[in-house]
Amino acid sequence: MSEATTDKRKVVTAVVTVFSLLLIPLLAAIPIGFDLNNNFAAMAQEQALSSNQTEIVVAQTPEEQANLDRFDRLDFEAWNNRNWTLFEELHSPDVLVVDFTGATTRGIDQHLQWAMGAVSAQPESKVLAHPIKIAAGDWTVVTGALPGNLTMVTVAHWEEGRIAEEYLFLQSPPAPMMMNQTEAGQ
Repeated sequence: MSEATTDKRKVVTAVVTVFSLLLIPLLAAIPIGFDLNNNFAAMAQEQALSSNQTEIVVAQTPEEQANLDRFDRLDFEAWNNRNWTLFEELHSPDVLVVDFTGATTRGIDQHLQWAMGAVSAQPESKVLAHPIKIAAGDWTVVTGALPGNLTMVTVAHWEEGRIAEEYLFLQSPPAPMMMNQTEAGQ
């Protein structure tokens, strides 16, 4: 089996772990008759930002916790404050990043250009909270609550305290459903 195939399997395993640990219990908790067209992203963000909501953190070793702590620094200190020096320090020089659209960058210079371009296009882009943080060995999976009811999931592979691979997923709230003429009272 090639190294690339093994790495892809690790990513898939990390994502499956997130779903098995979080999504299944979440779905089990949905009340019968709940309207699945409700805005889950808005509900999740509201809950994540409320003062009485605790975050979900799963880390079994000090190194796993350290990776989650470094990820907090990446988003809350580096990204939110546009601290590109810290951003660069937390990524390996040859970091591989696959963004929300499937576009790939290789190396910190390309990733830094991508990040600066993203901030230029969306200056209000800040990470508000990390409601869910999971570490498994050298892998972390972290959800980020963003302005506009956006939810981001980042799967990262860590080597020597730096992100060597990063896979970004972005979920936006569903578009409002169009009412038919009967619902509109016509």
